[in-house]
Amino acid sequence: MVKKYFDNHNISTKTKVLNLLFYVSFLASILICITSEKKQLLCTMPFLIIILLLKYLSITKKKADPLYVVALIAVFISTTLSLFSFKEYFVWVASFTSLYLILCSLTLRKYLNKGKFKSLLQGSVIVGIMLVLYLILAVVELVINYIPDNNQFFIFLGAFCLFIFSLTFAVIYINDKYANGTILLASGIFTIFQIALAPINELFLFTKTFTLIIIICHIISIFLFIKFITETNPKENNVNNTYL
Repeated sequence: MVKKYFDNHNISTKTKVLNLLFYVSFLASILICITSEKKQLLCTMPFLIIILLLKYLSITKKKADPLYVVALIAVFISTTLSLFSFKEYFVWVASFTSLYLILCSLTLRKYLNKGKFKSLLQGSVIVGIMLVLYLILAVVELVINYIPDNNQFFIFLGAFCLFIFSLTFAVIYINDKYANGTILLASGIFTIFQIALAPINELFLFTKTFTLIIIICHIISIFLFIKFITETNPKENNVNNTYL
């Protein structure tokens, strides 16, 4: 019992330290984005993702999902490369981002309720899916002329993976089985905004405002995703059958 107490105390202390480091680094990233060049974010953004990875591992311990651990490593690489040079490393950024999205979708597979896929046939759901698809295709059409022909496959790959991820979290939210469904929805929306806005900012119209929105959406999306998968039991039943 004494050993269990000290183990819990150590976990609590680690969580507090990681939370403090996260908030300080997040605030530092925002300040750097506002006052300095984008490359200066290399001092904080990769570190932020490492903190989130350690936070995930400290919460789940031996129950950590290997797929999501790899997903965080993939997003760490894509974020770092995009800060070095989005255009120069576009193929790698798009590839690792696509890998991240697919692995996140696979991480969520245990939360899917196969018996409720009929809810996708509702009119409001179809409209929502069409709007997301339209947004993705609009971004592709806008930036594709700025990408060499031999690399255009990768933007379609990223768009496809983003749509699959969007469909996955939308199905989970619409099924309304989990009390934390809104957290996943928010994470998904932040992910869509971040990934849709990043190529526009890097290839079409670069502004510090867009960069600030991108980094905020990027980090919050990962933070909320971790919150959902660590606090939500796949076997949980939500008595509320309504959704936004």
